[in-house]
Amino acid sequence: MNAKSKQWLLLMLSLVVAISFVPATASAAAASITVTIDGKAQSYSAKPRIVNGRTLVPYRAIAEALGGTVGYDAKLKKATIKKGSQTVELTQGSKTARINGSASTLDAAPLNVNGTLFVPLRFVGESLGVWVNWNSGTSTAALETKRSFKHAWGTATLTKVPKRVVVLFNGGVDIAVTLGVKPVGAVESYIQQPFYEYIRPSLIGTKTLGDETQPNVEAIAALKPDVIIATEWRHEKIYAQLSKIAPTVVTPDLADWQDNLNIMSRVVNKEEKATAFLADWDKKVADFKRKTPASVKGKAVSIIRINPNGSARAYNEGFAYKIFQELGFATPKQQKATGSTIINVASYEQMSLLDGDYIFDFTTDWDGDGAVLQHQKGWTSHALWKNLKAVKNNKYYKVNSVTWNLSGGAMAAKLMLDDLYFYFGME
Repeated sequence: MNAKSKQWLLLMLSLVVAISFVPATASAAAASITVTIDGKAQSYSAKPRIVNGRTLVPYRAIAEALGGTVGYDAKLKKATIKKGSQTVELTQGSKTARINGSASTLDAAPLNVNGTLFVPLRFVGESLGVWVNWNSGTSTAALETKRSFKHAWGTATLTKVPKRVVVLFNGGVDIAVTLGVKPVGAVESYIQQPFYEYIRPSLIGTKTLGDETQPNVEAIAALKPDVIIATEWRHEKIYAQLSKIAPTVVTPDLADWQDNLNIMSRVVNKEEKATAFLADWDKKVADFKRKTPASVKGKAVSIIRINPNGSARAYNEGFAYKIFQELGFATPKQQKATGSTIINVASYEQMSLLDGDYIFDFTTDWDGDGAVLQHQKGWTSHALWKNLKAVKNNKYYKVNSVTWNLSGGAMAAKLMLDDLYFYFGME
């Protein structure tokens, strides 16, 4: 190889090495990112960018476009933004900001680029009260200054992301905790009052508002909420009162935790958390189906409880039933034949209606006095009970009434699914 060829080879090697050391963020920062406010594309002299996987946007320009005013102390490297009753303080290089005096942690520290302060996209929503959606496919950050939620009794319109949230059904309380939102007020749990033990630590300071079926309207009004989250199955009679207190978002199905999670995440600007939770749920469901033995697939599952009056009931609807359906289990034929979604069994002579390949019993000791459990013992010690297929095959299980029935939220769904690995011998 002559000297000229060697020089050329060395030059090419140097170029390859140089390219390999260009940070990945540099190319990402050069990508075109679009910001829209209520559907209208914005134009900024300082372009949004992606740094270390975080979408950063020019804070001042966006704050002013949303009606805010911005001041900057160059000596302290501190920006103060005011929008309505909201005051935001943040400092270049610090992940801690203050919103109306309360500390808030940013995903990444504010970055000064040629005199423009860039902040994480998510912080724009949290600090300025707007909804933020990031579409990675189109590299679009969509900001919304209001959202409307249609339901069976009307439409609830919100003009800012709510901070003071009231939740009026137990599944919604679980979901609020799942999304990292502490309600100012929530209905109390059916047992383990004031709130179910598995979510209680996250609800310290939350005001209890009475029973899900009959919440205290006066106590709700006293909290001055930004939004009330109710459900069709429970709150039709008081909806008119609730909607006068605050915009009231109404979910259609008390037992559909996935739909309720999606609705509530859109209300409180936590859609990314809901998406991540549901993606993880789908993985767990797929894993469960993959591991389910052939001898178990498609088996008929009976979901029952014993009532305080001594009667029994089988469920072909509701929270647990929906999960079993998603997992691919069947409904007992004799229950289907009734044409009912809730099968009331008044006497021992009808006991066969409770049977299945598996029986899961979420009987609840409502008053903590053991009275219902005595009724349960009457059923399970009866001669006809011993003739049930599930009982003969040792496939009758008493399960956690909170996470299988009473709660009905996202976290409860995962806890129930964890139980099923055990009951079906898949641990």
